[in-house]
Amino acid sequence: MGIYGNAAGNFNAPTGAGVDSSGYIYVADNGNNRIQKFSSEGAFITQWGTSGSGNSQFSSPYAVAIGTGNEVFVVDTGNNRIEKFSSAGTFQVAWVFTEPVRAAAFSTPRWA
Repeated sequence: MGIYGNAAGNFNAPTGAGVDSSGYIYVADNGNNRIQKFSSEGAFITQWGTSGSGNSQFSSPYAVAIGTGNEVFVVDTGNNRIEKFSSAGTFQVAWVFTEPVRAAAFSTPRWA
């Protein structure tokens, strides 16, 4: 864990992480356009995402937040949206923020 590259468990510009109530760690692997899941000991579990703009695809995933039910929320900066997944990586819903929705719109969303 923590080695540069694109193989499972490797990273290319990780930018954010979250930990669920079971201790699993989710990492936004920005340069590889994916989310990786690890055990609390750092063992690779799974990954999801590819480069693109469809469901379960990312363009510079920047941050991860974990919901009370262990849902995984990903800030997808390049696509101006937030995607929600199950803890196993199953896509659930996306919130896309576009120009006409000025009250809620944002450009390159990032968690503070």
